[in-house]
Amino acid sequence: MTTSRRLGLWHTLRHLYTGQSLMRIEMNKLLAQETIRGAVVDVGGGRAPDYFNYFCTENGTHIKRIDGSLSGIDFEKDSLPVATASIDTAILCNVLEHVYHYQFLMSEVRRVLAPRGRLIGAVPFWVGYHPDPRDYFRYTQEALAKILAEAGFSEITIRPISGGPILANFNTIVLSVPRILRPLLYLWYTLLNRLFLSVRPESIRRNPLGFVFTASAK
Repeated sequence: MTTSRRLGLWHTLRHLYTGQSLMRIEMNKLLAQETIRGAVVDVGGGRAPDYFNYFCTENGTHIKRIDGSLSGIDFEKDSLPVATASIDTAILCNVLEHVYHYQFLMSEVRRVLAPRGRLIGAVPFWVGYHPDPRDYFRYTQEALAKILAEAGFSEITIRPISGGPILANFNTIVLSVPRILRPLLYLWYTLLNRLFLSVRPESIRRNPLGFVFTASAK
């Protein structure tokens, strides 16, 4: 089994400089706490998503990637090309906001998972419009809990990705800033965010960058 690397301040600054959003960086830090095993299907992640560099991965894991850019599948209406109850771990990161008929996709993910199989996913919240090829939704924690339960999942956990209104603002502008300035700007925004949260601590709950969720097939 592989373990996560040290994911401290230097990691954040380096990845901001190389072009990642803060939401993506913080999402990967949370995903580094998750373990994937057995037969894994990555739904909508493209050819080589970087989050597989962060998961703890058990020996013998096999990954199948399903994405419109790879196979032409339409998550709005096409069944996943995977046998029913054959998957141990399903990955669904930064996909749901791009799918209008998300109930259909969730039912397909649930179908392919074996009993006690796990779903690991993420969605953005405070991010700008990012069509791929469309961008439809932003999900609250309450919405995710209801969607997962109605799709037939249990043992649902939903964790906010970072948070605070000032860091949320940073996340929306960081990729428009010259890369040499991004690490310095992040340090400044982090300080301001901490000062703001010391006065209004409840605002961190109201301003997540996104959510990471896990659930089990019943």
